[in-house]
Amino acid sequence: MGDWPEAVLFDFDGVIVNSEPVHLRAFQHAARALGIELSDEEYYRELIGFDDAGAWRRLFALHGRPLDEQALARVMRTKFDAMRELLETRQVPALPGVREFVEALAAHGKVMAVCSGAVRGEIEPMLRGVRLAQHFPVITAAEDVAVGKPDPGGYLLTVRRVSEMIGRALRPQDCLVVEDAPLVVRSVRGVGFRALGVATSCPASALDGADWVVRSLRREELTAAAPELGYLFDRTTEDE
Repeated sequence: MGDWPEAVLFDFDGVIVNSEPVHLRAFQHAARALGIELSDEEYYRELIGFDDAGAWRRLFALHGRPLDEQALARVMRTKFDAMRELLETRQVPALPGVREFVEALAAHGKVMAVCSGAVRGEIEPMLRGVRLAQHFPVITAAEDVAVGKPDPGGYLLTVRRVSEMIGRALRPQDCLVVEDAPLVVRSVRGVGFRALGVATSCPASALDGADWVVRSLRREELTAAAPELGYLFDRTTEDE
């Protein structure tokens, strides 16, 4: 098991950082400008797991509102601007256990990448802010795919990009996907990935499609739930 996984592909929001509350406020701001009241409960029930474009399409459909491509571009820009303003005034820390897990993977020479439904302009500043950007040479963002999450295409593209970077072809089964969205967990497992579900945005029971489920990426939780990955921590120390 020491050779697996060859690469670890992380979702971003709800896995590396807890920026979902910031996304929520930005979505609510943009929706309110169009006369749509988006509650916290509706956001977490209906929109988690979609990329921004998919989330807006779903929200407008739920509220019986038409949405053409020009209107979609405008509302996405409004949300992005609100998100940027919020990020400039709030600190978005890494989630518990993330730094230790990432450093453990790095110590074993594992390749890491991000595959997110967020846009690159949101991902990169937050990765720099939590001082983990150097560990993620490959980032697949919302603008890189024609069909967003929960479709597995973004993760398949990420595998191809990682393969090109390391000069060796990887298959989905060579990689571990770390996700917090049940729909995405099911879709990536359907194309051959193994999945570690992190119950930050939903109950652990909702992630029953994953190979392993944890409430955080803390060492003790991860090694208890997935002992196959315990070897990764043999060169690192506990989080302070």
